[in-house]
This record gives sequence, structure tokens and C-alpha cells, in this order.
Amino acid sequence: MDLNKSGSVEEAIFANKVNGIRAAFNVADKKIIVSHIGELDQVKVNTISTLVETQMEYLGVSKSAIKKIFNIVIETLQNICIHGEKDNNGYQMTYFIIGKHNNEFTLFSGNIINNTIVEKLNKRLNSIKSLGDSDLKKQYMDVLSNGELSSKGGAGLGFLTIALKSNNNIDFDFEMLNKEYSLFSLQSKVLG
Repeated sequence: MDLNKSGSVEEAIFANKVNGIRAAFNVADKKIIVSHIGELDQVKVNTISTLVETQMEYLGVSKSAIKKIFNIVIETLQNICIHGEKDNNGYQMTYFIIGKHNNEFTLFSGNIINNTIVEKLNKRLNSIKSLGDSDLKKQYMDVLSNGELSSKGGAGLGFLTIALKSNNNIDFDFEMLNKEYSLFSLQSKVLG
């Protein structure tokens, strides 16, 4: 997908989101560390996660921060692979970008979701975001021990893990692409 020449309204919304992130990190004290735009599969998940770990080690990031970032990367990319939808043309519009500003890493991701789950996902993420540290850990342990698998194999641990590893420093939004799909964007931050 050429982000500078988007054809449909959906592609334009997607391109604006990605180009906005790129522009925000195209200044002197900020930079993009890793960027992937396009289809995602397990091979790409493995490649991206290895690249992230290598880049973090190269930058001298602490082992504990690398572990947190790596866990968020895996959960985020797995969520996109398992739950991301394809548009009406059969294309899986996704992005995954890590930006660095001083000692802080911001992980951006986006993928298409069906509009029928927007309300439920929004409610779930707002619930997670409202939790304090101890309640977040308790809910994580509850889901870990009692979680039922969804039809796609998840037990709801992904977003809890991302929230835990980022000290609940998450943000998200939904942009309607058309009557069937929305662009779900997730952002989390970790101190390096």
C-alpha cells in the first residue's frame, strides 16, 4: 500500500493515521525505531519481534524494559494476527510502529475490526484503563486462572498484559472506515 497515494476513503484514513505518527516522530529529539505497514502473519510477527529486541539491545535499553517492550510487541502483533479483519478487497490493513523520545518508547498499532465489536472492545479497554495497579494484577490473575477461550482462541489476557507491562499507560481509538469496518488504534508507552 502506497501511503502517499491512497485510493479509497478507508485507505486515506489509514494513511492519515500512519503519516501522522511518522510526522510526530520526524523531529530532532524523536525517532522511529521499528515500522511495519501491511499484512501480518506469524513469520512477520517473529521477524518484527526479533528486530525489536535487536534494536533495543543496540540502543542500550535495560533488560527489564526490553522484556516489557517485547511482551507488548508479542501481544499486540498476536492480537492483530488473530483478531484483525480484512477489508472488502481482502486486504489486511495493519501498522505497527515504535517511536522513541528521550527515554520513552511508544508502541503504536492499528488494524481493521468489524463495527459489531467496537462497543464491546471500547468498554473492555476503558474498564482496563480505569484499574489501579493492584486491581489490574488481580484481574490478570483471575483471567489467567479462570479465563475461558474465545472462538478465536484468546482468553482476554492480551490487553491486560499490555496494560500491565506499560503500567497502564495505554490509549486507543476507533475510526469508522465504512458501515462494516473501523480502524482500531492502540498506543502504549514504556520507559526505557
